[in-house]
Amino acid sequence: MRDRYIAPAIMLIAGAVTSIFNIINGIDFLKGLERLLLVLILFYILGRIAARIIKKVTAAEQKPDSTEENNPREEEVITEEAEDNE
Repeated sequence: MRDRYIAPAIMLIAGAVTSIFNIINGIDFLKGLERLLLVLILFYILGRIAARIIKKVTAAEQKPDSTEENNPREEEVITEEAEDNE
């Protein structure tokens, strides 16, 4: 759920930096808006790509690996063997 806010956050930060840069350097208003639009579109796309990569990495970490964890059937067999030995 939190992954959906990554792209807009990156886009807005890049837009703020671009706006500050335009104001400090005294860029013409129309030229500044053109740059801002280009930066917003570009960083939104980059943010979407970053969000997908982060989502895949976190999903791979959360997915249990069946080879490392005990299988419930193995636990049943162990308990049945322990009961038979008693």
